Amino acid sequence: MAEEDLFGGILTFENIILIISTAILVAVLIIVDGLVRRTINRYSRRVGLEVHVENIFKFISRLIIAAVGIIVILRIFNIGVEWFVGLSALTGAAIGFASTQTLGNFLAGIYVMISRPFMVNDYVKIGNNEGQVTEITVNYTELFTPTYSKVKIPNRKILDSIITNFSKGDVFDYIFEVSFDHSVENKVLVEECIVPALEEFNEKHGDVMSGKPEFSMVSMDRLAKFYAIRVFFPERDINVFYDLTPKLLEDIAQRWDQKKKAA
Repeated sequence: MAEEDLFGGILTFENIILIISTAILVAVLIIVDGLVRRTINRYSRRVGLEVHVENIFKFISRLIIAAVGIIVILRIFNIGVEWFVGLSALTGAAIGFASTQTLGNFLAGIYVMISRPFMVNDYVKIGNNEGQVTEITVNYTELFTPTYSKVKIPNRKILDSIITNFSKGDVFDYIFEVSFDHSVENKVLVEECIVPALEEFNEKHGDVMSGKPEFSMVSMDRLAKFYAIRVFFPERDINVFYDLTPKLLEDIAQRWDQKKKAA
């Protein structure tokens, strides 16, 4: 008899209405979540967002939908939402104080992904770090460097750094600077050191490059002349780029040393 009274007390008409209302709300939230995710999918395909950026938007939208659902359910059962809001604020403050750097990296990562100063496979210089971008996450960006090592740079540091992107489409358009003192006149330097080295380099390796190497004089002071050497490599062959570029520098240096001795 007591069990029947308890069962009957729970399954009152009012409680049944509350349960049905909650079930309908949950179903609506699931449908809304699906619609939002499909909308994000279409938007991502249209603007070309990367997968990790798309997933961030989906995660944030699901959090918002879940929070709205919890608040509405509390309202349905006539439970004050003050405790939920207060607990959320307290939790947020605790997380903020405990992990300021992590949250900063997270927000910086979202900004990097949306603003897209570089993409995966681009060849970049970020501050003093240089290499091909192999991974972009909400916390860090990973580079594969010319020393064949991987460097992970916190995204907060990236926002405070000067970024140089050497990629144009699927080609590395890379420029490096070399300097020569005035012991050899400029005409000899150009015609017997730089030009022959670039021509020989192109003859040997032109089949794996995306264009002939170029050079230009960029500045001069009382101590030295400064030249920019420009090479072009397909981004798919980063190891070829890393292997061959030092050989070009070595050839220029050897020719320069010979001319200095003869001067």
